[in-house]
Amino acid sequence: MNASPSVAPTVAVLHAATREGEAALAAAVEEAQHRSLPLVVVATSTGSPDDRVTAVEEEVLTGRLAEVLPADLDWRLDLVAPGSDPTDSVVEHLESLTPRLVIVGSRRRSTIGKMILGRSVQRLLLEVSAQILVVKPAR
Repeated sequence: MNASPSVAPTVAVLHAATREGEAALAAAVEEAQHRSLPLVVVATSTGSPDDRVTAVEEEVLTGRLAEVLPADLDWRLDLVAPGSDPTDSVVEHLESLTPRLVIVGSRRRSTIGKMILGRSVQRLLLEVSAQILVVKPAR
């Protein structure tokens, strides 16, 4: 893991402990390795005002990621405080990273749902200037 902030091009992934988040993480690892770029795992914290809580959240998630990510992959975790609008916070953070590619997981949806993505994913597609890859978990 590389703890220093990234200025170089990266692949970013929005991660959550869900099937969709795991699918996004797997796709992000593949893309980062294929492109020979570092991976930035972006996750939201609980937003606790207590820095100790945030530090524990970061430590636990970093440990979990270290267990599943390839040892030779250059990666780091960016924990984003959700603020009053979590999607705004994530969009703002992604824009500050200027990644080459952002990967996000999405649920499988009904016929109507397939036409209209979830609100957060829609906003990411519209507001983030980087290319976005939307993946869904295997059945």
